Amino acid sequence: MKKEKGMTHITLVIWILIISVIGYLGINFILKETERGKVENLKTDMLLVQGKIKVIEQENEMNKEENPLKGLKVSENLEDEKIKSLIENKVINAEDENFDKYYIINSETLNELKLQDNLKGEYYIVNYKTYEIIHSKGIEIEKEMHYSLTEILEHTEEK
Repeated sequence: MKKEKGMTHITLVIWILIISVIGYLGINFILKETERGKVENLKTDMLLVQGKIKVIEQENEMNKEENPLKGLKVSENLEDEKIKSLIENKVINAEDENFDKYYIINSETLNELKLQDNLKGEYYIVNYKTYEIIHSKGIEIEKEMHYSLTEILEHTEEK
């Protein structure tokens, strides 16, 4: 009798397992890189906003009438649901001595400042005294929510 050559069932199962593991690892890698890219994009945008508000604040110090602070005062927009949520979650402290220096930077303000608008209905909250930048939606990094530039920088520098 002539011996037939071909794959046995065991060999086929082994190949399917190997391909499955490679596929799983590949998809996992792609998802992590996508998440890392989103974090880096947000961090870069927030750093650009931070640089711009430092300049605005310094110009305002020199001449308040000609160089007003940009954005909407948070203290005048406490009825906004996102602001309420950030205060409830203690991202923003309403008792902070610099609370009156928190301003909302929305898409309109970003365009006025000639910065790229990637907000998609969200906004930044900036503090002109401490230069902290907060994203109204935040970003999830390794199953933890981060809202402020400081938190994001600390988390990414750990890596």
